Amino acid sequence: MKNVGFYLYSDVHGKPDTASSRIRGEWLIKYWPESERWHFGHKYDVCYYQKVYDIRHAKVFQGIKILDICDPDWNQIKEPFVEMIELCDAITVPTEMLRKSISQWTDKPVVVIPDRHDLEYFKEKKIHRGQAKEVCWFGYSHNSSPLKAVRKFLMQYNLSISIISDAPVILSEQEAGINVHERFTKWNLQTVNSEIIKSDFVVMPGSRDPNHRFKSNNKSIHAQLLRMPVATSVEEFERYLDPKNRQEDAEKNYKMARELYDCKISVRELKELINELDKRKKKNI
Repeated sequence: MKNVGFYLYSDVHGKPDTASSRIRGEWLIKYWPESERWHFGHKYDVCYYQKVYDIRHAKVFQGIKILDICDPDWNQIKEPFVEMIELCDAITVPTEMLRKSISQWTDKPVVVIPDRHDLEYFKEKKIHRGQAKEVCWFGYSHNSSPLKAVRKFLMQYNLSISIISDAPVILSEQEAGINVHERFTKWNLQTVNSEIIKSDFVVMPGSRDPNHRFKSNNKSIHAQLLRMPVATSVEEFERYLDPKNRQEDAEKNYKMARELYDCKISVRELKELINELDKRKKKNI
């Protein structure tokens, strides 16, 4: 079995709370005995560059090289982006839209491996009772602009909103007569799940940001693994005011999420990709 080193964005940039490194790195390592976080000086058969564009390293590493891309990074770092793709044997991405876009840059294999979760992390589960009183939104504050679309519905149905983020998000606008009752909680990996289930359902409105189409559904799946319904439209928002509808959809989506979004599936898919790349290398020797 190949030894795999995960070269993580979070380690390179000193950002331990980076969601992509946790979902597409740390949680996979947990269920993959032959893998570990990259340590210089250790011998690896495979390097998995998780959103890391280390050109110098990729030029000298002799094993199988896989570049994991979870954002449209070509917008910020076009030259390193293109060069890194050419130095690697394959690219993995979480969404079909990323696969289609990156496939235009290269003839290397571009493989979709969805964002999946460590099911053991989701110990809390919501039980739905009573008419909805509070909705929840969680994520980075710089991605919160779509929340403005739900303000009038919060006011219309007298709902408050719990915002779990790195920084407060202010939805009220006194000049426009928009008064929204907000409850802010600093995002923390150990407490975020218990905070989410204090609310009645999660809201994830769409975004006009052109880069939004590349994003995965990892936050929706996160909520569904807590048996929390996710409203992405006006119709769903109004449907989830009723506890029976919330419980019905929560049970259905919880089952789906556990079946399709267990990170152990991603481990298996990555192993299959590595085996295929190994066969190609040996064939070309």
